[in-house]
Amino acid sequence: MTDESTLLDLDQFEKLAATGEINTVVCATPDPYGRLVGKRLTIPAFRSLGLSGAGINASSFIFAVDLEMNPLDLPVSNADNGWADIRLVPDLTTLRRVPWEPHAALVICDAYEADSDTMLAVAPRTILRQQIERAREQGLAFKFASELEFFLAATPPRQAWELGYQNLKMLSDYRSDYQMVQAGRDDWFIERIRNQMPGFGVSIESSKPEWGLGQQEVTLDYCDTLEMADRHVLFKYGVKQLAHAADLTVTFMAKPKIDDVGSSCHLHVSMWSSDGSPLSWSADTAGMSAKFGSFVAGQLTHAADMTLLLAPTVNSYKRFQPDQFAGTAIALGADNRSCAFRLVGKGPSFRVENRIPGGDVNPYYAYSATIAAGLDGIARELPAPDIFDGNAWTGTGVPIVPTSLHQALRLFEECKMARAALGDDVFDHLLSSSRSELVAFDSHTVTDWEMRRYYERV
Repeated sequence: MTDESTLLDLDQFEKLAATGEINTVVCATPDPYGRLVGKRLTIPAFRSLGLSGAGINASSFIFAVDLEMNPLDLPVSNADNGWADIRLVPDLTTLRRVPWEPHAALVICDAYEADSDTMLAVAPRTILRQQIERAREQGLAFKFASELEFFLAATPPRQAWELGYQNLKMLSDYRSDYQMVQAGRDDWFIERIRNQMPGFGVSIESSKPEWGLGQQEVTLDYCDTLEMADRHVLFKYGVKQLAHAADLTVTFMAKPKIDDVGSSCHLHVSMWSSDGSPLSWSADTAGMSAKFGSFVAGQLTHAADMTLLLAPTVNSYKRFQPDQFAGTAIALGADNRSCAFRLVGKGPSFRVENRIPGGDVNPYYAYSATIAAGLDGIARELPAPDIFDGNAWTGTGVPIVPTSLHQALRLFEECKMARAALGDDVFDHLLSSSRSELVAFDSHTVTDWEMRRYYERV
């Protein structure tokens, strides 16, 4: 399913560079929050650094900061090691033009240690590569698709910032889920996403207005695991760029307003053999194959333990309300949206949908968690989960996901499977980063809720 027609090989790149059609190369890598970070290079610099294999120097700081870019004291980067340099080495299979920047190309880079050909263990792309390799060693591969939701406000970004993102004018005035009248009103902008993203190497299936005010859903075509994670990050990067150019403010927050619906990122995954044969579907049972059943069972078994990698922010957990289609009930349903896990499709398209993540998810972490949990289910030969029938939100004995970052951290910290699958260095890095986010909220923030509740009344 990978559309290679929009990607550039080196001959095409050199021809475009020679004519001046391309004069800038964005060399970027995903950071712990799923943002692209890196440098913009001239053509000569890209040839000497990117194409030579030497790599582009950057501080390891980019993997050890919070969202405000405050340095965190993590083993990969700290004052004692001088926030040492790493190398960003382009993955030339990802080289592409940027449709909304006619003179720019972009390439995704892997992060390497400064003085060796070893990939940096804690870089998100490396973490996912590790899980892909663990699956490959068992003759398995996976295809993913991200189904992303986001909110658009008809308020320019600078004005929205000055307003503290309060009382923004949203793109719609009333709920318009699936409504084609609203879709037509919004299409002056949404068609830019549908039509320009394929030229960015991000294949789009569909778009529609979602339930919330100003909320949109865009579904990406499925493809191989690493490519899908890259497309997910490129999509968010592109939507933010396009929205800014159109004087719109976009958010992928999981829950921007407590009195409106949250934004999900449903993850669809299917199992394949390393040689490309589909393994999820059993014609004999017209449902899950035994191995895929174990894979799905592993995901349910570790859903609570691994929620930290599916719901990474304090805000993520505000979305977990049972009556708003968030994946709170850890059960498996057949086309049942009250369950955190939902079986859809048949034959080669048969897959499981994970409804726990929100729009704020880092796909490299979420896909890694999915594979690690599923491989554990296969290794233990767990039986396929029972299919839940009815409303899982009110089902007796149905476990729920953690409802706070505090709970998610504790469960992740105690998960021996996660430590074994990710390795000590990566596990401790993820744990420490999340603890820092929680401390920032618990100890360094006064919320609007506190001001309204306590200002005059205590």
